Amino acid sequence: MKFSKELKAGVIALLAIVGFVVLFQFMKGRSLFTTDNIFYAKYDNVEGLAQSSAVSINGLKVGQVDKIIPRTAKDGKISFVVKITVDDNFVFSKNSTLEIFEPGLMSGKEMRVNLMYGGQTANDGDTLQGTFKLGTLGSLSSQVGPVKDQLQTVLHRVDSLMANANLLVDGQNRAEIKALLSNLNKTVSALQTTAGSVNSLVGHNDPKLQKVLDDASITMQSGKVTLDKYGNLAESIDTKRLNATIANLDATVGKLNQVISGVDNGQGSLGKLMKDEQLYNNLNTASTNLNSLIEDMKANPKRYINFSVFGKNNKD
Repeated sequence: MKFSKELKAGVIALLAIVGFVVLFQFMKGRSLFTTDNIFYAKYDNVEGLAQSSAVSINGLKVGQVDKIIPRTAKDGKISFVVKITVDDNFVFSKNSTLEIFEPGLMSGKEMRVNLMYGGQTANDGDTLQGTFKLGTLGSLSSQVGPVKDQLQTVLHRVDSLMANANLLVDGQNRAEIKALLSNLNKTVSALQTTAGSVNSLVGHNDPKLQKVLDDASITMQSGKVTLDKYGNLAESIDTKRLNATIANLDATVGKLNQVISGVDNGQGSLGKLMKDEQLYNNLNTASTNLNSLIEDMKANPKRYINFSVFGKNNKD
């Protein structure tokens, strides 16, 4: 069976077209012999993500970015819907997230599936939650920004402080500070001179200083002799005799307490005199009568004394 040249040319052209499509898909990372699942995620900013970027799970490439579709809301806000394809051999939870990240400092943006366990299984056509992780440069920029703001604030405060310091240290204050420093230098010089004089005095063993030291030594020796005398006096005291004397004094005090107690209880003459009220009243009455008698004798002495030169008794 013979084929015409036109048929052969058509078959060759068809094979060339199929080969070109297969090669193009292979270069884009797609496989024509496997069925992939499609997932979507929504982002406000894709940060340089491009079509055909790799999609990985735990570091293994399992798909790629198929399309990035821009959407404009009624209020004019622009967002992006990213469509990805993932090998259907990988099954994961719908709670998993699609994250845009930067694997290296000089590499482009990629996507990965952050696996979450539990919940409903993600099916073909589901929309997953989209997340974004700053790259190295972006992270540095986000950290440098606040530091730069704080540094500007600090510099502004330092500038204000310096301005206030310049206002504070005017011409008069600067002159006073110079005078203070000059006086301080003079004080330090005087202290140095004094220290030199003291060193010279001690080094040359000045007679006045030596006399002061000798007097102090004599005083210390006199004090030592006095302490020794008191020490000898304390040692010479007879402890037994002192204890006996204290015991006798204690016995005497006890007897005196007994006498005072007896008097207080009305024992003995002194006790009766102090405690017998009738005796006290009799003594008081006798004293009163004696006073009356003495007063009457003073007033009428002739009543009690008869005196006659010639022996005649005068009776009144």
